[in-house]
This record gives sequence, C-alpha cells and structure tokens, in this order.
Amino acid sequence: MTEKENLEIFSKAKFKSRRGLNELDQIFVPFVLEQFNNLDLHEKKLFIKLLEWEDIDLADIILYKKEIKDMAFEEVFKKIIKFSSEI
Repeated sequence: MTEKENLEIFSKAKFKSRRGLNELDQIFVPFVLEQFNNLDLHEKKLFIKLLEWEDIDLADIILYKKEIKDMAFEEVFKKIIKFSSEI
C-alpha cells in the first residue's frame, strides 16, 4: 500500500469513527488515532466496513458484549474491545 493510499484509508477511518453515540466516539476515535495503523490492510478494510453498521449494533457487541454474528469481523472486534478495556 502506498503512503497516499494509507493516508486515504486512515482519513476515512478517522472521519467515520465519529458516531452519533458518545460512548462509541470515546472508543473509536482514540482507537483510530492510536491503533489503526497497527492493523493489517485486511483488518483496516474490515474496520471501515464495520463503521457502516448501526450504532446500536456496534454498541451491543463492544459495550454490552453480545455475540458477533458475522465472524469475519471477530478479530477486529477483539482488538477494539481489548483497546476499550485499556482506556
């Protein structure tokens, strides 16, 4: 991935991480700033896709520890949940 492509995907993640639900803002914004660049390209793309989910569905998984129905996102959610437990 070129530096330009990396910057574009980072910018997209940063923009989409601002949610309507304050609790998610407090997790996603710092996660993008501190951890996003540590994800591999596949995980970055999955993260961008999960930011298209409804806030309530994201909150159910991240905040209320409900089951992840789409297992393709499992590793990314684990990283977000681990990060959120450390902040």
